[in-house]
Amino acid sequence: MLTQLASFLSFSALDKSWGQALTNSTLLGWLASLFNRIRSNFAQSATSGAGSILQQLAFVLSCLLFLVLALPQFANDKGALALLSTAAMVLWLVGRLAGGKEERKFSSVDAIVLTYLAANIIATFSSHYLVQSIKGLSKVAVYIINYFLLTSVLSTPKRLNKLILAAVVAGFVVSLYGLYQYKIGVAPLATWEDPTVESKGTRIYSTLGNPNLLAGYLIPLFPLALALTVNCLSETAGLFKRTYIRWFSALFCFGMAMTIALATVLTGSRGAFLALGGMAFVIVAALFFYVVAKHKKLIAPIVIAMVVAAAAGALLVHFKFPAFESRILSIFAGSEHSSNAYRIYVWRASARMFMDNWWFGVGPGNSTFPLAYGLYMKSGFDALGTYCVPLEIGVECGLLGIISSLLLTVSLYARAHLTFWQNANLRWIALGLMAALTGLVVQGLVDTVFYRPQVQFLFWLVVAGLVSISLTPSHKTS
Repeated sequence: MLTQLASFLSFSALDKSWGQALTNSTLLGWLASLFNRIRSNFAQSATSGAGSILQQLAFVLSCLLFLVLALPQFANDKGALALLSTAAMVLWLVGRLAGGKEERKFSSVDAIVLTYLAANIIATFSSHYLVQSIKGLSKVAVYIINYFLLTSVLSTPKRLNKLILAAVVAGFVVSLYGLYQYKIGVAPLATWEDPTVESKGTRIYSTLGNPNLLAGYLIPLFPLALALTVNCLSETAGLFKRTYIRWFSALFCFGMAMTIALATVLTGSRGAFLALGGMAFVIVAALFFYVVAKHKKLIAPIVIAMVVAAAAGALLVHFKFPAFESRILSIFAGSEHSSNAYRIYVWRASARMFMDNWWFGVGPGNSTFPLAYGLYMKSGFDALGTYCVPLEIGVECGLLGIISSLLLTVSLYARAHLTFWQNANLRWIALGLMAALTGLVVQGLVDTVFYRPQVQFLFWLVVAGLVSISLTPSHKTS
């Protein structure tokens, strides 16, 4: 029953029909026909080899994008990241046109993503702040292009593993620098704690200059590193035929995962704590149902072990890490905590913005939001965003934006569920991607670092990863 529901909500039955409808449509059919005619001419010439090289180069640039994503020079120079992503997409398209062998598979998720883009376009040209909204729309377009790039270059699960490895290694290095900051007790760049409610402590920010942004960047990398750990143990081809190489690789990936998790905790980001809890719940729940599906007699022992482990963890935090405990408890302090009070005021004002602009929104982008927010804000509570991603989407691009983003999220979870239970070769990478998506969603409920490129590019990697593995037959692993 659950599998049938997931199959329906994944919209995977529409994957083939969506591709056929797109290529046969009046709007884009002629363009697809022209593209295929030109490509067929190149495919029969000597340039077909060059086309494949260009497509491989596009994948290399994609890996490079995630390797350099957190470098400090890109914290402000976001245009360079956009240029790198767009250049990779152009290379792939030119390579395909020149006879390259890599072919992109259509999915119904493409239609949802394009609907989200359409919502932003409508919001832009119906906005009172046209110039600022066009700037915001250009950023949305870059991320949408990145989605189509990643779903094009991720033609095999091995490529997905390599791309995830590049992102995780970069996150590992960033985490090590953050741990160094914690060791030396780095001074904060701003006031991030409320001393009347919690103990003051060191919050790391590594190369990104903001602990919440660092947390948002690291959150999806933790479960992805765990997925790589399991993949290393299960891989038996090539160098991984040697047992010691499998175990060394798995231990290294597990070490990176634990380092990233520790750095995430040391950011002191309360949104990150919630995200870690959400990811832990998804992973534990999936493992629980996976084990009891094969060994039903283990239900009671597993439940008891989980309760004991949770109680032991709570006691450990209470007696050994009181500052960490006070930081967690401040989440539930309500308006008594200044950061909570600030967010509540912003949420209320943003909700009024949405109710007045629920059809088309005020327009996309962080340049548009403050201009409209000034009409609703309470004095002393200015903001650059809503501090809640679903609310932000509604404010920026209205009801169509909310519906399309909700459909995207539901479809991705459904595809992850189907892959986990139906494709043993991709089970653990599916779980890692689903947990990563959960972490981003949970943190996004209380923060807006989601819109920073360091987080956005990783989000679209997760989306593209889930789409690509859902299109991979269960027998295909390379």
